[in-house]
Amino acid sequence: MKKILLILIVTLPLFNILAQQHHDFGFKRNFDIAFIGQNSDTLQFALAGGINSVRFSEIDVNGDNIKDLLAFEKNGDRIMVFTNNGEKDAISYKYAPEYAHFFPKLHDWVILKDFNADGKEDIFTYGTAGITVYKNVSDEQGLRFELVTEQLESYYYNGYVNIFASPDDYLAIEDIDGDGDLDILNFMVLGKYVHYQRNYAVENGEGVEKFDFHLEDECWGHFHEGEDDNSIILNDYCTSKANDGKEPLRHVGSSIFAYDFNGNGLKDIIIGDVDYPQLILLENGGTANEAHITAQTDMFPNAEHPINLYSMPCINFIDINNDGVPELLASPSDPSLTKSQNHNSSWLYQYDSLSKQYIFSTAAFLQDEMVDVGGGSYPVFFDWDGDGLQDLFISNYGIYDTSTFDNYFLTSYYKSSIAYYKNIGTAQQPAFKFITSDFGDLLSANLLALYPAFGDFNGDGATDILCGTATSGLLLLTNNGDNTFAAPLPYLEEYTLKYATPQLYDIDGDGATDLLIGNQKGTISYYKNRSQNNIPDFQFITDNFGNVDVRDHDLSYFGYSVPLFFKKNSETRLFCGNEQGKIFYFKNIDSNLDGTFDLVEEEMFEVTENMRSGIREGWRIGLCVNDINNDGYLDLLVGNYAGGISFFRGCEPPEAEIGISETHPSNFLVFPNPSKGKFSIKNFEGQNQEITYYIYSVQGKIILTEKSSDDNVEIDLTDFAKGIYILKIATHNAIFTKKVIIGE
Repeated sequence: MKKILLILIVTLPLFNILAQQHHDFGFKRNFDIAFIGQNSDTLQFALAGGINSVRFSEIDVNGDNIKDLLAFEKNGDRIMVFTNNGEKDAISYKYAPEYAHFFPKLHDWVILKDFNADGKEDIFTYGTAGITVYKNVSDEQGLRFELVTEQLESYYYNGYVNIFASPDDYLAIEDIDGDGDLDILNFMVLGKYVHYQRNYAVENGEGVEKFDFHLEDECWGHFHEGEDDNSIILNDYCTSKANDGKEPLRHVGSSIFAYDFNGNGLKDIIIGDVDYPQLILLENGGTANEAHITAQTDMFPNAEHPINLYSMPCINFIDINNDGVPELLASPSDPSLTKSQNHNSSWLYQYDSLSKQYIFSTAAFLQDEMVDVGGGSYPVFFDWDGDGLQDLFISNYGIYDTSTFDNYFLTSYYKSSIAYYKNIGTAQQPAFKFITSDFGDLLSANLLALYPAFGDFNGDGATDILCGTATSGLLLLTNNGDNTFAAPLPYLEEYTLKYATPQLYDIDGDGATDLLIGNQKGTISYYKNRSQNNIPDFQFITDNFGNVDVRDHDLSYFGYSVPLFFKKNSETRLFCGNEQGKIFYFKNIDSNLDGTFDLVEEEMFEVTENMRSGIREGWRIGLCVNDINNDGYLDLLVGNYAGGISFFRGCEPPEAEIGISETHPSNFLVFPNPSKGKFSIKNFEGQNQEITYYIYSVQGKIILTEKSSDDNVEIDLTDFAKGIYILKIATHNAIFTKKVIIGE
């Protein structure tokens, strides 16, 4: 037991929101809006957020003993969960994003494997140049994970060091030697040989609960990858390594998947390579004690329809139709945002028992049931047909077109477009029907990162389109009067910032619509409309409007700001999306156009069961707001780089002290609460992990902080005023908050 002492008193601006009685906005994830696809069918997973590069895994998230589906989207580090109803011989899933909050923060790659043989899939994921492991400790209280290690280690030569992993690779984590525990196949740093990390836990009598990896083989399978391409050279006994003690250099980026494809009891492997669309099957013709790759083919899984996905496809076998036979799922895993196929990029093969082959089924598994516009998704509401209902336009960075090689380097080409969904619902219940994926016929213009703003630019009463682009500045599409458009022409040629995201909004309240533009840098440009008639006349004011800068300087040079100015209670507010997927919220804008806007929230949140979780829908988000169901609350639509959208219905704003969503709400007990100033925190984490405790006043000031690894901690606030305080508990993988009441 430990008594926490007062050691720090500071002001923390990000918690000023706690001084308010209620937040300004409330949003709840919602699926009530119908989207009708191009085949006139209602999309089952319309609001799941899109797919670019995913790896599928299976895990029981709801405790019904049926394996559900987890899709980890590499382009944005998104977790998508689909629950399985278990119907035999049927693919029947329900999108269940509420379970994503129970997973720790994961990034770069995720592999689910049951390492301790308890029937529950555990998490292997990228750490710092290594492998982080979380144990699945789910029970009757729900889905839960516990950190096992931040870096798996293996015995190399003279001692234990971390097992190298690249953020760009997918490793093979399988029982290679058949002893019941999980082993690892990985590429060493810049190496072209596969290393075999054998797990000796079972042999040492420690059982499957422990890990004891040793570097068993530096040239597993006796092959190597080509230094300049994805070729495989067989019968290599590491002679080049033996000559100088170093592995020859090659580029980094490969996916490895181990599986017994030919039924001989030995693990074969599949390798995908960065910049290449094929998978190469390497057949193991060796022995249980020594792997030896004796044959290879790039016609996987069959010659009639081999996997061909730019770039670096990865696979998994999962029984998605509950018939006892796993299906084959493939998708790109290239880390680049501008190399991979981003449409029809979720391939499904089903096993045919007659031919004993995997037969191609679809190129858009789950993806074809989503709103998915390719790479990047930037939604904009606008009543195009004038019927009083907000229609939806979704532009993109681009849809994958083709790829070429130049001196062994891959260049992929994309074409940007604007999709149009007409609102065919009612004022209280919107419904969006797909009309076209190329509104304005812009695909042929070969542009990137279109972003539309709608308005009359020539005074003829017809709506024109002003488009921001990645590198071509602003382009104007003039309406011919019959809702067809003239070819795009440069507009405001002095504007040269990249990735322009324009918005038309009367920011100074003079009745003329001004022009606000986000950009790659992360700031906002302001052009005042000086026009005295219906034809805009924009005058440059500043490229640093409101001193808004949404860059995360620790992570990137860029911010990719997407500004959205709007009215709430006759007051101008600003939501601004950024590169990392945060939604920044600003106030104090009216009558302060020359000053600095007030940052209220660095990350807008959704509310679930009276707890809040940050809205993080992926990278380079776009967003739009409107009360599209006329219930008095602004609704929020968020697009992301995977090409999809998510919808958050406006609701009653929650109380200011509402806690951050608790991943493991039962892991801590605060008692007594209310108290007279002395209370205890019981820690059920059970890992002897160091945990940091903070106490905040409702004004947002930290009045106490301390680290402790004890399972029971006493806090004494008897010297402080009676009232409400906020307890924040920061663990290794989550942040919990609780309201603490000090009374008489």
